Amino acid sequence: MNKWKWVGIGIVLCAIQSWGWTQLQPNAPWPSLGRDYRNSRRTTLGAPTNGSLRWTYNAGSRTFASPAIAADGTIYLPTAAGVDAVNPNGTRRWRWSAGIGVPFCTPAIGADGTIYVIGNPNDAQLIALNPNGTVRWSLYLGGTEVRSSPAIGPDGRIYVTNGQTPGGYLYCINPDGTVAWRLYLGWEANSTPCFGEDGTIYVGSANYLNAVRPHGTLLWRFPAYYPIWGTVARSGNQIFFGSWDWTFRSVNLSGQQQWIVLTTSIFEAGPALDSDAVFFASRDGTLRKHTLSGVLGWRASLGIIASPPAIGADGVVYVVGNNGQVLYAINPANGLTRWRASVGPAAYSAPAIGADGTVYLLNHSGLLYAFGPMSGFLLGGAELQGWNNGYEGMEAVVQFYQDGELKCEMIAPLDASGNFFLSETPVGEHDIKIRLRNSLPGVVQGVHIETDSPGYVYVVLGNGDINGDGVVDDEDLLAILTAYDTWNPTLDLTGDAYVDDADLMIVLFNFGSSGE
Repeated sequence: MNKWKWVGIGIVLCAIQSWGWTQLQPNAPWPSLGRDYRNSRRTTLGAPTNGSLRWTYNAGSRTFASPAIAADGTIYLPTAAGVDAVNPNGTRRWRWSAGIGVPFCTPAIGADGTIYVIGNPNDAQLIALNPNGTVRWSLYLGGTEVRSSPAIGPDGRIYVTNGQTPGGYLYCINPDGTVAWRLYLGWEANSTPCFGEDGTIYVGSANYLNAVRPHGTLLWRFPAYYPIWGTVARSGNQIFFGSWDWTFRSVNLSGQQQWIVLTTSIFEAGPALDSDAVFFASRDGTLRKHTLSGVLGWRASLGIIASPPAIGADGVVYVVGNNGQVLYAINPANGLTRWRASVGPAAYSAPAIGADGTVYLLNHSGLLYAFGPMSGFLLGGAELQGWNNGYEGMEAVVQFYQDGELKCEMIAPLDASGNFFLSETPVGEHDIKIRLRNSLPGVVQGVHIETDSPGYVYVVLGNGDINGDGVVDDEDLLAILTAYDTWNPTLDLTGDAYVDDADLMIVLFNFGSSGE
């Protein structure tokens, strides 16, 4: 009997271990709405960003959901028409469209690359797609007004909620598409769960935060009185969530409240977690930073916010504000805006961050924005009209523009021949403006830079703009006349350190020029 007993246990253990193939995909930079089992929405990968647009991709169908990113860099876009798979360069890999919309569900990616989405939110089903876009299986969930996304647990199973009545259930689903168990949570369940180290599932419902044992029975409930939407998040022994009762709370793993923040509007989205802070935003338009013990760090007023923040490897907080019109990059230390970018007409999805630091965001019409990292290279050269000396020791001011907006400014030391090299530049297509000491600016338009493809610029610059206002004018002429026939390396335009006839002729020749 003991022999057969151990054989049976071995079979059960093998079955449990076999679930592991559908855990969150290893090395995927953003495999789910919450990114990890804790729903931290924080990455440790990639370079900083500056707000330069790398590319856009138009899925052509509305969406309220967010992208997920696989280990090979493929970006999966859920829309009302289905799911698009997009390559890291912004081209389409495939499209799945079977008359089933996925407008509210962020995909979750399994270890083998399987993509799980909730389709048809008013009579929902869970759909498993192969990495090539074909359907592996589908499972009817029912329910209405489903606004949640699937989560893959550390046990390898898929956890989903199915919206309002006749929904209100938390489902636990095996990787083959069969239901392991389901638990009724109330008339609405529209939350994306997180997981404890012991496998406990923490998920919101119409009136409660629920702690559910791995086998599907209720461990405890914490009353919230109004629905909990979005992700529930965990940091150590704390669970964080916002509710439609205008509050954001921290409770411990026993279901006891640790602290509470009362705001002036509902929460439709979950938080983002750093190692020592939690960032959250309600529809009153205020992004807040609190320590994990509840102490307010700062507040930033950004306009109506309906999606969760994301945190980059450098700690910068990305969040969509201004009623979905603007993506903000926020300094985590003080709440000030580092950069902002228009993403209208509206974006109700949340940012996702790629392995190289690219920030991806879908707007409501299905346009995917890719804001590139500072990981490019620029080779360049500059020649200054009338300069008869070497350029070693001189510096070029190099500015990167998109649509007339300055995105980045860098300083490039020149070698004796006037050549320079810049690393960690913005990527994407830019108009690049260059100027040297006392020069007019020169512009090279449409320079495309990628991480694996450097840009190249060369300019011949007009001389004589001594005051740096972009035009050779009376003030520059007066400066030369005042310093005439003196040793003055600062005002010298030819390289001999003296202000003389040659410098005067340069100003007179270029008088009135703007150089662009």
